[in-house]
Amino acid sequence: MNTANELEKETYQSASLTMMGRPFYLLWCGETVALIGASLMEFALGVWVYQKTGSALDFSGVLVAAILPAVFIMPIAGGIVDRFDRRYVMVAADLTAVALLLMLAWFLWHNSLDIEHLYVFNVAMSLIAAFRTPAYTASVSKLLPKEKYTQASGLMGVSSNVLSMFAPLVAGSLMAVIGLQGIVFIDITAFAMGSILILNAFFYTGRASGNIGKIRADDTEAVSGSVALALVFFKKEPLMLWLLVYTVLQQGFVTLASTMIMPLVLSHYSENDLGVILTVGGVGGLIGSILLTVMGELKRLMLWALAADVILALCILLVGVNTSFNLYCVSVFTALLVGGFAQGCNHSLWMRKIPNKFQGRIFSIINVAALLTISIVVMAGGFSADQIFEPALSEGGLLEQTLGPWIGTGKGRGIGLMFVISGFIGVLISLVGFLTRLRRLDLIVPDAPGSNES
Repeated sequence: MNTANELEKETYQSASLTMMGRPFYLLWCGETVALIGASLMEFALGVWVYQKTGSALDFSGVLVAAILPAVFIMPIAGGIVDRFDRRYVMVAADLTAVALLLMLAWFLWHNSLDIEHLYVFNVAMSLIAAFRTPAYTASVSKLLPKEKYTQASGLMGVSSNVLSMFAPLVAGSLMAVIGLQGIVFIDITAFAMGSILILNAFFYTGRASGNIGKIRADDTEAVSGSVALALVFFKKEPLMLWLLVYTVLQQGFVTLASTMIMPLVLSHYSENDLGVILTVGGVGGLIGSILLTVMGELKRLMLWALAADVILALCILLVGVNTSFNLYCVSVFTALLVGGFAQGCNHSLWMRKIPNKFQGRIFSIINVAALLTISIVVMAGGFSADQIFEPALSEGGLLEQTLGPWIGTGKGRGIGLMFVISGFIGVLISLVGFLTRLRRLDLIVPDAPGSNES
């Protein structure tokens, strides 16, 4: 009798997963298509800004303009995402992005694009992302049972790493053939196609389940503010607050390295060399995401994440102490391999521990903390590179005689020292995680009940 019940339950779950599989894959494909254009634009605009100004501070400023505005609007956006239909939030965000890209194309067409225009453009895109990011994250966990969260994170990482693998080379080649105008057109097309796939994913879910509420936020309870809800959640589960602190700190140092890698490499090599290094790194990230996907449901996700973060930090440190092209490739390859793996484990933990009906608001607060930290780190990094570290390791600089013999002197070596410091601190943070209760987070904090139920 028990065997029959178990068989019936297994058959039901299998059918349920099959039914819910297609919406997730459509959503994943839609997000991937949208990311294609965004990845090409990110690389092309980054090279355009640095070549136009030659300043790490200007390069960082444009990046921060794409991050900081979301900090102020995301707590409000999280409540809206939880209150309204998430599919329409995502599609409306994509269509607004298309309109902004058309404006950018107009400036390019008239040869009048300037740095100030990119600041405005990135600010607007940041506000759009404030709504889109929590809507997408909450939608994924709503479409899948928690047993599939780790594999879903791996698949999401596969798409982002495939793009990071090919985008630099493709963007570099396309800029030579069709220019920045052509890449903007590709981005517009990608956003439009991605929106269509996302709509198909959500409408299919409604037809298959017969309950459109499956993909909407739960409106049976009063919607409280994002900040108040997050405070209640973290008070109930204080270890999750420590996970937030750990995540934000690690993400800050990793972001500093990922943004400064472009001026660091360009100080010694060409744009084509930079494209090769980032492509090799993309291969590593792809392998890491594939590993996370094929390994299935992992136990002790926090331990996996901590171990991977130690290796990642060591790779960042290694990038700072050398200028060899081959060592750059090896270090970036390994860093993105373990970094994608760690990020997938971390993301799966958050989806498991937060009830879906609250995810829009709590994820918005998590993103606010991360974005605020990233903004501070990136701006401080750009300022420190131009005003402190680069002069200190230039000819006759303050650190020429002390650190110069170890990591070299001249252009780019100050940024290299920043990599060394970031990697060292990253190792310390991960080791602290191993020595505290954070390593047992999977066991201490219970999974959220009914996280994928209606």
